[in-house]
Amino acid sequence: MVINRSKKMDRTYSKSGLASIFVVVFTTLLLSIITLGFINIMLSEANQTTNYDLSQSAYDSALAGVEDAKIALLKYHQCLSGRDGGGSSAGDPTCAETIAAMTTNYDPENCDIIADMLARPNTGSETIIQSESGNVISEGGTEIMEQAYTCVRISEHTPDYLGTLNPNYRSKIVPIRTDQVERVDRIRISWYDTSNDTKARTASSGGTTLFATPGVGNFGNNKMGYNADYRNTNFFGFYPPAPPAIQFQLIQTAANFTLAQLETNSGSNSNRGTLLLRPSNNGVNLVSNSANTGLAASADRSFNNPIDIRCRSTEGYRCTTDIVIPNPVGGTRNDGTMFVRLVLPYSTPETSFSLELYSCGPNNTTTNADADCEKMNFAGVQTRIDSTGRANDLFRRVEARVELVDVYYPFPEFAVDMNNGDDNSIWKNFWTTQKCWTTGGSNTGQTCPDVFDLGGR
Repeated sequence: MVINRSKKMDRTYSKSGLASIFVVVFTTLLLSIITLGFINIMLSEANQTTNYDLSQSAYDSALAGVEDAKIALLKYHQCLSGRDGGGSSAGDPTCAETIAAMTTNYDPENCDIIADMLARPNTGSETIIQSESGNVISEGGTEIMEQAYTCVRISEHTPDYLGTLNPNYRSKIVPIRTDQVERVDRIRISWYDTSNDTKARTASSGGTTLFATPGVGNFGNNKMGYNADYRNTNFFGFYPPAPPAIQFQLIQTAANFTLAQLETNSGSNSNRGTLLLRPSNNGVNLVSNSANTGLAASADRSFNNPIDIRCRSTEGYRCTTDIVIPNPVGGTRNDGTMFVRLVLPYSTPETSFSLELYSCGPNNTTTNADADCEKMNFAGVQTRIDSTGRANDLFRRVEARVELVDVYYPFPEFAVDMNNGDDNSIWKNFWTTQKCWTTGGSNTGQTCPDVFDLGGR
């Protein structure tokens, strides 16, 4: 009996020990999994931090290439104007060499144009910005990080002009310059892109008032007329934020002109015209030109109605239209006096825009300018800089637009402009009337019914 009891106790101890082993094994596995998980998270965070640092450094390197390109452009234009643009120190290119790099020897695919114009040290087809120790990648036992820009391209001929209008800069004057400016007979304007739409939706959560695009195309003559369909709403799933109205003004002259020619038209020819482009779901995508419509008609004020422009919430630029450009009065267009002035008349919302130039020929009625017309590049208005930066083995690419002309010319924005304060006050009496201009008989031009005096300051 004693022997049997001992064997039973041995079997009990064996089962207890086996259970303990299983508990220890599973606990060890669980702790190992948790530990490996934490290690993996830490390594992932470290890699993300390293990649972010490298990405930011590569971006900074690309921006350094853009800044060197600006210096090269300034030097080039100084040389063109006859001022000293370099060549005074050993190895510094002369003005002749700088101009040749942008003209005679110009290659739009030349990645080394900065080295040619500024004599920047160029090693292995790249310009080293800095090489630091104590960062990221080990080489020969020492941690280093190299920053360089590897390719910078400069082009003064661009397929479009890109800009932004906002409450602080509500107008821009864009020179229309191209290799054959006399052939430009159509300008395409596009405005309010996806980024503006996203910004407007974000701003709406802070209480900014936005509007829905109107669903009708005819608001009547001589009315701004954002009626009930152009409503204040926060339900952007049904009513997306509306693009702003844009004022498009053309200014041009022939080689010889008088100031009086800027105040009228000569049939379908004109030196000036102003159109108010209003977003609409049912608008047009081509604004023609004649003595009765478009820019020429607006010059002698026989046409001043807002024009509804077709806008769509699914396109890159929400609104796009082509505007037929009249010939100037009195001869061939002067290549130095053609401008487009764009205005954000109600200051908001902020909008990006694009201008493109076309030559469509005498029968300028096509609605498909891309297929039927010749697209023309801007020349020397806005320079495109394409810069690629490197940080170790990570690359970033940046495209920048640089302007060497003043597009914020101090053009008068208002008929009356004054500062606040008693010393700058303007006093005037105002009246509003009803039916005065439609009432016949003795009231016409004489006394008017329903007159309200709103006089004062």
